[in-house]
Amino acid sequence: MINIREYELLSLETGAYRDIELDILKETLAAWKESPGSPFELIELRDGAVLAGFCLYYRSPNTEYTYDVHSFIVGRDYRNRAVGPRLIELLEERLLEKERYAVIRVETSKIKEQAVGDVFFQKSGFQTIGHIPGFYDSENDYYIYVKSVAAPKSAPTDASPTDSREV
Repeated sequence: MINIREYELLSLETGAYRDIELDILKETLAAWKESPGSPFELIELRDGAVLAGFCLYYRSPNTEYTYDVHSFIVGRDYRNRAVGPRLIELLEERLLEKERYAVIRVETSKIKEQAVGDVFFQKSGFQTIGHIPGFYDSENDYYIYVKSVAAPKSAPTDASPTDSREV
């Protein structure tokens, strides 16, 4: 049985989400619980039994290889530690299990990003493609980040026995 309450509590403890955003997150978690993978998928990291962070994402509508991160949350005690980077790594691995390449988009606020770690997405290899200063309020800018990932190309193998020729 999936208990979404711990995800809600972790989100609340960050202090980065307004009431309306928490309500939307609760609805999204409920939809995920009802039907995991349709459309939302979840990656979580735990420190023993304690939820340290999670990422909710989905395939962007009308695209083949683009995925949007709905929520990227790291617990307060795990901020600026390995949890955020590991979640990104797991997200990339999961996407590349399905696709040869993928584009990951994240829309966020300055406050939400700081709740994960200082300039976290830029440090994680994302490019800023949009920035609106003071969008949410004078100290809380809007950002949109993007990162492309690709499966490693297969290394050429040595000549197979059928390809060898003697001189």
